[in-house]
Amino acid sequence: MGRYQKLLKNTFLITLGTFGSKLLPFVLIRLYTFVLQDGEYNTADLVSQTAKLLIPFAALGLTEGLFRLAMEGDEARRKKVFSAGFVLFAGGFAVLLPLLGLAYVGLSAAGSDFARYIWLIGSYVCCSCLHSLVTQYIRTKDHFAFFSLQGVINTALVAALNIVFLYFNDFGVTGYVLSVVLADLIVFFLVFIKEKLWRDLVPVKKIEKTIYKEMVSYSVPLIPMSVSWWVTSVSDRYMVRAFVDDPSIADFYSAAYKIPTLVTLLCTVFSQAWSYSSVAESDEKERSAFFSGVFSFYSGLLFVMSAFITAFCKILTSIMMDPSYYSAWEYIPVLAGATVFSALVTFVGSVYTVRMKSSFSMWTSMIGAGLNILLNFLLIPQSLFGIPLPGLGALGAAIATMISYAAVFFIRAATAGRYVRFKMNKGLLAVNIVLMLMQITFTTLSGTMSLGVQIGVQTAFIAAVLILNGRALAGKVKELLNKRRGR
Repeated sequence: MGRYQKLLKNTFLITLGTFGSKLLPFVLIRLYTFVLQDGEYNTADLVSQTAKLLIPFAALGLTEGLFRLAMEGDEARRKKVFSAGFVLFAGGFAVLLPLLGLAYVGLSAAGSDFARYIWLIGSYVCCSCLHSLVTQYIRTKDHFAFFSLQGVINTALVAALNIVFLYFNDFGVTGYVLSVVLADLIVFFLVFIKEKLWRDLVPVKKIEKTIYKEMVSYSVPLIPMSVSWWVTSVSDRYMVRAFVDDPSIADFYSAAYKIPTLVTLLCTVFSQAWSYSSVAESDEKERSAFFSGVFSFYSGLLFVMSAFITAFCKILTSIMMDPSYYSAWEYIPVLAGATVFSALVTFVGSVYTVRMKSSFSMWTSMIGAGLNILLNFLLIPQSLFGIPLPGLGALGAAIATMISYAAVFFIRAATAGRYVRFKMNKGLLAVNIVLMLMQITFTTLSGTMSLGVQIGVQTAFIAAVLILNGRALAGKVKELLNKRRGR
């Protein structure tokens, strides 16, 4: 099977497994916005995001690094890496538990309502890490079919538990988070038993210290990288809640994040299949050609998706959210642009994965996080330390996120060529970015414009993006199909 066929097959299988889970917030957003009111939606989101912040610390970055490390060497080494992953996670979580206890005591003493969710955060971290460890490992064994199936099962469980906990029982924030926790735990046991992974566990005394050393040296830099990405993508939600007096704005902003899930979905699905194909390719010339061809297709598809989401953001908001959340559409165009740059960052970052340059991923992501925090302080509040500021509120947070991702992408694009040479077609990329920014600006400011003007201009933007990228997309699809047929 050729490399494009392999990528197509793996992408299809991962799509089946990941599509539902990533699309779930998009599908159930009407349930969330109907059931969770008066700041509950934002609180539930913050509980989940706080847990995601702690995951890389508990797992020492191995939820991201285990796949890459296990791809190196023979089967015996892969089993040792897998076993060492459990040992390192056990140690990391043992350190995290007393810290969560201290957080509970501190928040309770301060009278914070957030204290009662600490147990949920710990449960989320534990079950998510266990689920990730086994699913990342079966990817290294090329078991993409079962990887797909477990993803479908996980999605079905989360959806069913959400309906039970939120619709039939008013469990609120607890029900929202507990649905994910229980689904992860159930699927962990399912994967472990189905794949007979106990046979792949190596006694601790048989794992060489060099394995631990290599895993720590590669994965630890992924911790600040993960934290930096968390800061870039999530810190704005905390700052909106802190600087904007109306709690409903924080709810609207959290809900608006769900609509660009379609772009994030593409990025997640593709990157998981792409990471396997990019690492497995060993010939340098073939790898460069492979990167170039895939980037042209991937980036074109991102810009097309962003154009449609931006153009139809008001309609999507009306359909997918409770009517009280209609104002959330104002943030969707900018957040769609942010997810495009985030997806481009992920693709270019695969160069560092291939070369095992995790430190470069760390530094570039830290630059983005620092820039994001600075811009949040400058754009969200009305004033700070007596200094008047733009006071853009949640819209300022969205702008800060988009600029931060864009900055990281440009830095990575400028440096990635040192490790893998591939063509980006910078002229086409620049035109796509300019068109995207123009459409975002128009849509954000279109609230008072007539419907006819909006339809006409949005149609022009979509047509322009399709003309720019249509040939590359159609050509690559045709090439993939021809290769699949053996032509």
